[in-house]
Amino acid sequence: MSSPDAPRILVVEDDPDLGELLRFQFQQAGYQVALNPTGGGFLAQLNQFEPQLVVLDWMLPAADGLELLRQLRRQPRTAQLPVILLTARSEEADRIRGLDIGADDYVTKPFSPRELLARVRARLRAGAEAGPEGLRCGPLLLNLRAHAAELNGQALELSDIEFRLLAFLMRNAGQAYTRRQIVDAVWAADHFITERTVDVYMFRLRGKLEADPVHPRWLQSVRRFGYCFAGEVERR
Repeated sequence: MSSPDAPRILVVEDDPDLGELLRFQFQQAGYQVALNPTGGGFLAQLNQFEPQLVVLDWMLPAADGLELLRQLRRQPRTAQLPVILLTARSEEADRIRGLDIGADDYVTKPFSPRELLARVRARLRAGAEAGPEGLRCGPLLLNLRAHAAELNGQALELSDIEFRLLAFLMRNAGQAYTRRQIVDAVWAADHFITERTVDVYMFRLRGKLEADPVHPRWLQSVRRFGYCFAGEVERR
């Protein structure tokens, strides 16, 4: 039985027997698992479930696995998300193609479920070692694992989108982004979000973070361009 804070794995596999086998195996290993049997609605499910790793079949009824992989790698929010490509294509040229597009690992069918589990563990372990647990800028602290924020030692009530927006800007402190770049990084690709929505969320965040929202310390506007996070951010 997996705990609520266990790593999340999204399995995209159209073979129902194999999909259920992988779900069972990963759950027995203590992971949270979501299953997508067609590839349809993949980006929306990814946005909702927020997995730490994706096991992705190449050939799917409602989508092309490589195209889904391309879409992940184009978005800053998912550019580093570990993806293990699962496929019956075993030719060297296919493996090279999948890895070049952005797969972190390539497993051909038939395969050993125990070996796949070992590869999943290795990828999750590498991600945990590489990624920071939190971001701090003065009295502002984001706990990325717990999805929580504090200001001056007091908990901040942030919505999911507000947290993602703040985390994205803090990870890239000092870098200015256009509203469209922010939309692509924070919101799911299949959600229709106008650039005006970014202004609304920035206004809300400033109201929660800034002592003077009119003259913000951190969430600054870049004239005729977009926004940036001003301040030195420590990765913890």
